[in-house]
Amino acid sequence: MNRAAAAIFLVVVCSGCPKRIEFGPEGLIEDPEVLFQRTSRAQANVLTLQGDAKIRVASPQGNGTLSMFVAISRPGLVHLETSDFFNRPVAALVSDGQRFGLYQTEGNVFYQGPASPQNVSRFLPVVLPSEELVAVMLGQVPFIPAERKTLTLDTGKRVYVLTLYRGEVTQTLHIHPKYHRVVRSEVRGRPGYDLAFEDFKEKGNQVFPTQVELVAEVAQTELRLRYSDVTLNAPPDLTLFELTPPEGARVVEVDERGREVSPAPPPPEGGPPGA
Repeated sequence: MNRAAAAIFLVVVCSGCPKRIEFGPEGLIEDPEVLFQRTSRAQANVLTLQGDAKIRVASPQGNGTLSMFVAISRPGLVHLETSDFFNRPVAALVSDGQRFGLYQTEGNVFYQGPASPQNVSRFLPVVLPSEELVAVMLGQVPFIPAERKTLTLDTGKRVYVLTLYRGEVTQTLHIHPKYHRVVRSEVRGRPGYDLAFEDFKEKGNQVFPTQVELVAEVAQTELRLRYSDVTLNAPPDLTLFELTPPEGARVVEVDERGREVSPAPPPPEGGPPGA
């Protein structure tokens, strides 16, 4: 066999060989509870994020892509600013976990009220509590409270498959065998959403997904967030989470469902309030 034929033979043979799965320093994990605890710790190491991103939304209400500045901090601090294709400001949303404020440049209006899921999720086609929104944007998966767990190794996809069970509800987690980070989460048995995390990068001591995808099949909605330049675990700039309306903006108070609240009438002259 000449050298060219030998080289072709080796390529064909090696292309059919499965790639070796690279595990962490502890090697193959066979106990589902051990893997669950290590995965929980691995994703909990990211506490804050600040930087730039692109957000793409596809939903029955419409499709679109916006640039976004993001500053978030666990458990529920949120600061999101969106701009259009020409980098013109569109809106800014801020929440300190208790109250929220949303400024829309169109109309020069500032909405404020309780930090309910409906209010904090105004940028999104799905409704999430602020703590859950922050977790997902930090590349973390909210877990169902499991009654039992099972674990297998998918050698084809080269991931652990950890399944959580609670009654009729299941959550299937595909977990990176080396970094113990969730790369996919699927919840079945109740309304919810699937998550996928891609393009993991090492940033200091952290391994972080620079792409987050959320799919809610019932709502026919898909959201994709791609980070381009972010800083992790820096002390948060608390001024970014201040709920101060811009000067000259019309301020509108809303309730927990985002409905405008009529201002209370002024007290009658010469008498106590309510007289």
